[in-house]
Amino acid sequence: MKRFAVIGLGSFGRNVVQTLYDQGAEVIALDIDEDAVQACAEISHHAVVADATDISALEGLAIGDVDVAIVSLGERMDRITLTSLHLKELGVPFVATKGISDHHQKILYAIGVDEVIQPEKEAAVRLGTRLSLDRVHDVLPLLSNYGVVAVTATEQIAGREIGSLESKNIQVVAIQRKNQTNPTLVPKETEIINKEDMLILLGINAEISEFTDLYCKD
Repeated sequence: MKRFAVIGLGSFGRNVVQTLYDQGAEVIALDIDEDAVQACAEISHHAVVADATDISALEGLAIGDVDVAIVSLGERMDRITLTSLHLKELGVPFVATKGISDHHQKILYAIGVDEVIQPEKEAAVRLGTRLSLDRVHDVLPLLSNYGVVAVTATEQIAGREIGSLESKNIQVVAIQRKNQTNPTLVPKETEIINKEDMLILLGINAEISEFTDLYCKD
């Protein structure tokens, strides 16, 4: 069983604790605020009041023995950075930290943090991309200019083969049909598209936008 430490029990941290606990992981929940700790008492294996910027407090809790630590300490860059540094100094194999800006992200990676999360930015990019593209159901960013999107096929492409679509840098990686329980993964170029099929596209974001403009307009 993997052992996790979640440091910072605001809304984001508390939801991480709940998710990990529901998945059967062993979770230590830590915050300097007693009320926040109390709120996680029944959804963690050990909920403790402590100052994570104090490395001796972390050592006393054997935080260095966990497999993964997640840091979510609000908007205080100094506390976030110092806590993340302590965790790496204590030998935590994987540290994921909630950053507050692109500049802060660079600092965190520079001190050895393994993953930096910016939930508000990521949610905004995902929402903006989804709403700006016609008939797009969901968006999963991959790299700065690549993504995966789910789009609904319209009459414009119904009856056509996948291979006939003009999309050099976009691949249809799956099709979910209304009458099928499971999607067709990596469909052949000869696969016929039906109206209202859900197409899962992988490709360059700009070209996905062009694809939806060309083929997915109502």
